[in-house]
Amino acid sequence: MELKLDGKIAIVTGGSKGIGRATALALLKEGASVLICARGHTALAETVAAADLSARQRLEAIAADLTQAAAITQVVSKCLERFGRIDILVNNAGSARPGDFLELGDDIWIEDWTLKFFGYVRMAREVLRHMQRQQSGVIINIIGVGGLNPAANYMTGGAVNAALNHFTKALADAAARYAVRVVGVNPGPILTERLLKMRGALQPGSAIRADDETWRRITPLGRVGQPEEVADLVLFLASERASFIHGTNISIDGGTTRGLMG
Repeated sequence: MELKLDGKIAIVTGGSKGIGRATALALLKEGASVLICARGHTALAETVAAADLSARQRLEAIAADLTQAAAITQVVSKCLERFGRIDILVNNAGSARPGDFLELGDDIWIEDWTLKFFGYVRMAREVLRHMQRQQSGVIINIIGVGGLNPAANYMTGGAVNAALNHFTKALADAAARYAVRVVGVNPGPILTERLLKMRGALQPGSAIRADDETWRRITPLGRVGQPEEVADLVLFLASERASFIHGTNISIDGGTTRGLMG
């Protein structure tokens, strides 16, 4: 399927690892130019190194703490300075910590909401101003099925994700007047460093790996997903092939979410 993303300009937040890295590399392979941002210099450099040599001239990496409003402005300005426009925003930076409700203080709730929820809101607002002038663009929010499956040990993340599912639909309503599409993606268990740490399967300094038996029961399909599978969905949604998909949140979770919504 021809996605016609050649020449498009994308920002991928949290683009140094996992789903963000897979999405950035996939966009480059489709001919898009990409700016990635994340807090860690080392992981950003690793993502740049993972790109094909011929594609690196279309890749910009910038270290940024997206809990800071000024950093968001800096990221968007850098993209415009380097590439001249923004066609695609993939909001992916940030995660929330699991834990016992009685042990998670206000500081953790505030930190996690500041990064993921307000980071997405601020980035979308900054980018939408430019897409409004273009009268075109796509915003894709990578959220998570935690917002659809309440769990006692993941209240912070579940609440953030539920709010982002709502925000995505509301933003779609606001952005439609500018011919800008907005879609949410709710990944389930995807084989990333974060999932392995949450499940206690990754020890400091060890390679990323998973015990097949450990993961077999995690989804009805009997396996976890791969970051590249989420990236494939994101690229389709960002393309003109998905031009009538707007204001919805799509789960990619191997059948984990059994509710009628999501």
